[in-house]
Amino acid sequence: MATRTTGFALLASNSVQEASDFACIAQAAALESRVPFLHFFDGFRTSHEVNMIEPLSDDDLRALIDDKFVRQHRERAMSPDHPMLRGTAQNPDVFFQAREACNPYYRACPPIVQDVMDRFGKRIGGNKPL
Repeated sequence: MATRTTGFALLASNSVQEASDFACIAQAAALESRVPFLHFFDGFRTSHEVNMIEPLSDDDLRALIDDKFVRQHRERAMSPDHPMLRGTAQNPDVFFQAREACNPYYRACPPIVQDVMDRFGKRIGGNKPL
């Protein structure tokens, strides 16, 4: 419950297969939405379940995760080759302006997640239970 106020989007898996599939969905949605995702599952139940999964192929992963978003993510990374000032001391007025500036990303997130899940469903089809 402590993570709810961090700004991360939360995805919860219910089975071993979902844990595998949602890992890809969370990664694709995080790259597209620029919102960090926390993908979690019941660690005890899922880790102690003896079950077979159908892993995603490399072709599936490439189809679901767009290289364009991976490149954009890497370009935003902190690097000594292109330094950027982040995390300075701020008064409340500037802090809340920055908080409001990120709202469009959060508003756009649910449709992006739905789109990624729809693409996942079309790509994988009915052969995997979600």
